[in-house]
Amino acid sequence: MFRETSPQRALFGVEHRLDDVKRARMEKTWAHPYRMKALGLIDESRFAKYFDPGNGRPNKSVRLVVSVLVFKEVFDLTDEEALACLEWDMSWQYALDLLPEEAHTCQKTLHNFRERLLDDDQGAGLFESTTAKLIESAGLSTRRQRQDSTHILSNIKMLTRLGLFTETITKFLKSLREEHPRLCADVSEQLLGRYLDREGYFADARSTEAPRRLSDSALDLHWLVKRFGEHRDVAAMESFALLRRLYEEQCVPPQNRTPPEKIELQEQPSSSSLQSPSDPDVTYGHKGKGFEVQLTETCAEQNPFQVVTAVSVNGANESDQKQVVPALEQTERTCGAAPEALHTDAGYGSGENIVAAKEHGTELLAPIGSKASDKGVTLGDFEMDATGEQVLRCPVGEVPVEHQSTGNKGKLVRLAIFAAASCAGCPLRGLCPTAKRRNTRALRFTAADAAVARRRIEQQTPQFKEAHKIRSGIEATNSELKRCHGLDKLAVRRRPRVNLSVRFKVLALNVKRYVEHLASPPTPAPACAC
Repeated sequence: MFRETSPQRALFGVEHRLDDVKRARMEKTWAHPYRMKALGLIDESRFAKYFDPGNGRPNKSVRLVVSVLVFKEVFDLTDEEALACLEWDMSWQYALDLLPEEAHTCQKTLHNFRERLLDDDQGAGLFESTTAKLIESAGLSTRRQRQDSTHILSNIKMLTRLGLFTETITKFLKSLREEHPRLCADVSEQLLGRYLDREGYFADARSTEAPRRLSDSALDLHWLVKRFGEHRDVAAMESFALLRRLYEEQCVPPQNRTPPEKIELQEQPSSSSLQSPSDPDVTYGHKGKGFEVQLTETCAEQNPFQVVTAVSVNGANESDQKQVVPALEQTERTCGAAPEALHTDAGYGSGENIVAAKEHGTELLAPIGSKASDKGVTLGDFEMDATGEQVLRCPVGEVPVEHQSTGNKGKLVRLAIFAAASCAGCPLRGLCPTAKRRNTRALRFTAADAAVARRRIEQQTPQFKEAHKIRSGIEATNSELKRCHGLDKLAVRRRPRVNLSVRFKVLALNVKRYVEHLASPPTPAPACAC
């Protein structure tokens, strides 16, 4: 049965068990502003749907459980350490407005609550609603924000290619022996011994021996997939699905039906291929194996502190180019509106993203790199109107005779038509991007092309460079999350749990900054000059 935390406080709270000196000292710590301000930011009503409205034992206070999970990430603790602090640390009890005899919950409660959060869009709802209230309470400006990504790892071991083969095969054979011991008897003792009792075979594999043993493992993998691939019960096992996936991604199937003497391996497996049987969601990117965390943070100079307004997790092999619009959509949910300006690095910059951000009312301030094809006369050398929809004149001053628009593969393509006679004697004709079109020459461009052309000119100005310096500040946030809150190497596996863990850590960062701001002494007003 769902029950919100009662607003009725105990007649004699935990603060009354402290003498005047200790109470005054407690009120100067983080616990006091958390109790007075941050505790009320947690929206308990969003969790009512997970409980029967009239039956069952009342739930543990949602504010208590969420706060313990937030404190756990603020101080980078394990579940056991966090529960011990709740039990014995008076500052935690003061912050949560609990009597010592009430300050208790169990690890199962934390586990069950996290399971419910997995159904709540992996904690996105809790993060967004709490951060929205925090922004409103602190009066922060969200008009200017910045975005960046950082690389993280789930709780996996970094494996070589040989290690990936052996770990995946071992995982399957262990499951087969436990779930289908009769079928496991069909596997030779020699093969079982290599993986289930592999000391002396794989444990001492040197670099010179690795190719031979990798070839042996590929043959074993081929035999297991062919032997059990048609068995309905075995094929339904998760460990066998990983085995089959590894075979399809890493091996080249032999053409003949006779038992092969050697299995050829793929020279370059896909970046989305299996990297660890412990976490099949891990992918490989230019930063290595793992995941990428996308962060969007306020960066208004008038804010006393900055908060992260959007956070998401994507594969290490996914480009940052696809993350601009999802980040803007999340900031709209958190802040009520997308930022007026969003600073990013060049990895997010493209004409399509500039145009898409504009549809959300945001100016995407990201540098655009140059290409080899940009040599000669480019679209940026043509003078265009403020909207970027029409060309006013070409580099030598010729004015288009007309403008046209046409659809091409779902995109609106604009044409600036020039008179062929005017272009005949042009000194830049050999370098001009216009193309012959009947008796005229036409310059074809899209809104994205125009946005890129304008940005390449704009990013060279001192004003753009000075304004864009603020983007680098988010690197400190990435570092703080990794150094202080354990974002670098998580204690969980699989994408949903990684999402939830990351969002709790970022929410903890926001709450910590808010509480530190409230606990810090006010800045004195400047002295009067008169």
